[in-house]
Amino acid sequence: MSQQLKIPGLDLEDNNNPSPISSKRYSRSFNTSESSGNVPSFIIQRKKTETQSPTKISFFSAPQASKNDNLIKLVSGIFNESFGYRPDGRQYRLGPKSTAERLESTDFLFLAGGEEGGIGYLFGKEIPCSSGRVSWIESMAVLPLYRRQGIGTALVKEFVKKTKGSLKLGCATPNPIAALVITGIVSGNLYISPRQPGFYIKRMLREIRKHCFDLRGCKIDDDNFRIKTGFSPLSRSDQRDWYPRTSAPPPFWWKGIENLPNDYEALLVIERNDSILNSNSKSIQD
Repeated sequence: MSQQLKIPGLDLEDNNNPSPISSKRYSRSFNTSESSGNVPSFIIQRKKTETQSPTKISFFSAPQASKNDNLIKLVSGIFNESFGYRPDGRQYRLGPKSTAERLESTDFLFLAGGEEGGIGYLFGKEIPCSSGRVSWIESMAVLPLYRRQGIGTALVKEFVKKTKGSLKLGCATPNPIAALVITGIVSGNLYISPRQPGFYIKRMLREIRKHCFDLRGCKIDDDNFRIKTGFSPLSRSDQRDWYPRTSAPPPFWWKGIENLPNDYEALLVIERNDSILNSNSKSIQD
């Protein structure tokens, strides 16, 4: 896929009002574990302060949804209105045929707003790995008019519940807002661009890449933990700057994703193991 367009990862918060950040705070700590090959990682512990989205989230088997013309049309339409334009001025589009192919090759589809008026979606899968199953968010989008209402957060929460048997969760994203939403929901040991992940996570990526659209055929930049996909959305709603509602500073990784080169997406992997949050960890407040 190094020469083909990668269908993007994530598009979550509304930025017409430039304030993508809630007042949530996170604690993180350095952790060195045998599983990570003695490479420092970061521990995320979520404080339960976020609000719930009132929007109904519907679940579908993605292979079955790939045969449903209405669902295909909804997902395609949300995508086409969400991801803006290429650097050359052409609009990013996901046609019905490509949408059906993507859904057929994945496991789960979550739709916000119902079949009569979908306003957001997430699809992803679980991938087998020698170190345990990995849940991977393959694509997510929320219509610009409905962002900043907790819809992206609700979609991620449902995916996390559905894949609770997976030991790790991952994604590729060109936008730091997506990473902020995910790390606000999933607690665990965080590996994120531009930090080097260590041998253990690199091996996992090699094992799952043939089963993962995000990684298959892409060039993986191990030194900066990112992949070259050719996806560079340009849109007024694709906000990357840090505009918090409070005086909270950005997470340590924000600038690395905010300043990604064109055609690259950041990688994010979280080991979903709450046992690593122990009293011996040195707490650091973002």
